[in-house]
Amino acid sequence: MKRLIPLVALLCLLCSSQLAVAQTTIDKFFQKYQNDNSFTVINITPKMFSMFSKVSSDDPDAKKVMTLASKLKGLRILIKEDTKDGQRLYREAAQFLTNGMEELMSLRDKDTDLKFMVRENAKGNVAELVMLVGSTNEFLALLLMGDFSIEELSDIAGSMNIDGFENLGKLDSKGPKGPKGKK
Repeated sequence: MKRLIPLVALLCLLCSSQLAVAQTTIDKFFQKYQNDNSFTVINITPKMFSMFSKVSSDDPDAKKVMTLASKLKGLRILIKEDTKDGQRLYREAAQFLTNGMEELMSLRDKDTDLKFMVRENAKGNVAELVMLVGSTNEFLALLLMGDFSIEELSDIAGSMNIDGFENLGKLDSKGPKGPKGKK
């Protein structure tokens, strides 16, 4: 019994430090800019997803959305339009994605960068999905939290009408199909 107490304490410490890492990665970036009036800020709480998942519908597409909504814990979006520092914000936000996040996909063209990062839970499902988009005239950071698979999200991504989400169709549970679009 005396050996069990230190082991339990160590496990609690490890779990709490993992939780702290998960909550401090991109959250710090969101906190830095959430009160800046030049950004559009969207924050959907777990309560909203809980209420949304209780809506009934006979539409098969709506049922998919409701099923996914029941697995979501939150959605945060920062958008800055008509800006000249979209790529700078993209690089700044990307610096917050180092601890425990794994890159799923990155795309780059002449004036736009897009990156999907993920943190999985113990079941292998997505706990956090981050999408960053930076271009010459806009910036978007999206954080989706929950317990869902990439397949579930990509199945309804088109109906969410969020720029960049159409790229989720290029992902499967093991990451992007084909070569990564790394810089």
